[in-house]
Amino acid sequence: MTWASADTLHRTAKGLIDSGRAGSPEAARRILESLVLQIAVGEHLGGDPAAQAALTTIVNTGARAFLGGVMVYLEDDPRLSVGWAAGMTASEAVRRFGGHVAGRLRGDRPTLAVAAPAEPVGSLVLHPTWSGWAGGVVESAGQLLSGTAITPAGVMAGALGVSEVFQHSLGAAVAGRRSAGISLWRPDLPWRAPDAAGEPLQWLPARLWLLGLGHLGQAYAWTLGMLPYARPGDVQLFLVDFDRVIEANIATQLLVTSQHIGLRKTRAVAAAVESLGFDTAIVERAFDEQFQPAGDEPTIALAGFDRPGPRRLLGGDRFGRVVDAGLGAGHVEYLDMLLHTFPSPEEPADAFPSRPMTTRVLPPAYRTEITRQVQAGADEAAARCGMFELAGVTVGAAFVGATAAALAVADLLRLLHGGNDYSIIGLDLRTPSEPQSVANAAPGPYPAPAYTQALPAGQ
Repeated sequence: MTWASADTLHRTAKGLIDSGRAGSPEAARRILESLVLQIAVGEHLGGDPAAQAALTTIVNTGARAFLGGVMVYLEDDPRLSVGWAAGMTASEAVRRFGGHVAGRLRGDRPTLAVAAPAEPVGSLVLHPTWSGWAGGVVESAGQLLSGTAITPAGVMAGALGVSEVFQHSLGAAVAGRRSAGISLWRPDLPWRAPDAAGEPLQWLPARLWLLGLGHLGQAYAWTLGMLPYARPGDVQLFLVDFDRVIEANIATQLLVTSQHIGLRKTRAVAAAVESLGFDTAIVERAFDEQFQPAGDEPTIALAGFDRPGPRRLLGGDRFGRVVDAGLGAGHVEYLDMLLHTFPSPEEPADAFPSRPMTTRVLPPAYRTEITRQVQAGADEAAARCGMFELAGVTVGAAFVGATAAALAVADLLRLLHGGNDYSIIGLDLRTPSEPQSVANAAPGPYPAPAYTQALPAGQ
């Protein structure tokens, strides 16, 4: 048995090792390969943009966690019109994003029911649902929300559905057995409250920075790509990253596959969003003290760093508005997310303080592997160093990043539609209907995002 390197270790599988459920990467992967997600899709998919956003998000995020496969039963196979699947038939989109079209579904596997299928079957059946800016999952078709929804609400609902089924499949006591959701318009309200539905979309962000193109940065791009731009050519994304795609990224990063390994992330993301008609500008260097937008470059940014150091540099006069999302790193905390917006009463340097190094205790599986390597003749110091490097790798799941991205993109949408301003939004997917939010008491002044028109609802 050979342990994976940090560059190849599946980030979701790592959570099973750290929690003690698996004794090695191979054993952890076998557990994920035993998990199968089913999707039943009703005949109304073609006329519902939020349903299309939900379906493609479920397939894309689900295929990266449910390694036994994502099996999709389609009552109809319409041509889709939304975002990443525009112009594809539903079956083509399912295959494009990692799923498999099935002739029937099995009753012993969990199922997400999208677009009101007639008789979804499964060991567990949850229904993603949406209305306005609210998205979530319910336990029966009779609880579905009514009305149309913005596509980020579909992204949110799809990601929450995958989260609920994944947690349930790993033995969580409550996940999958409840209704749960969030309002992107008013996260401080119950998600099914009348005032949580929000305003129709008229304007969409046109020019902004994506700072970091890993788990979160690609989820931001995925969600932006779902927005109903009337003129996609008005959109320009400034892409900042210097890393190349590695095998381990495929578990969490929504715009890359094994075909992208070795390619710079900026190039992979640029190619993806340019296929939607967006324009891009590429910056392949670290975000550091010298980084400063210049000339007519935008002053609005979505930040997706995986370390606190760059986050502390988001203040000052670099940007007029920054939304920063941070995700938990451990096998428990990976379901947590915390969004900060700046300017706010708290400076980034205070929001992300430097913390002293702490002594890390290796989980049992790592200590066992050190002993095995030493008994096989390896140098103990080298074996220990290698295991500490692996232990320091973050745990992640693609559905978590997609949820955070829906919240982050919604922040810019709220600015354009006169909604509330929040300085902090926190969410734990163990209790997804209980987000915590703090109103922004010192929001600026800041410039409105450069904007362009949204397609009218129904087009």
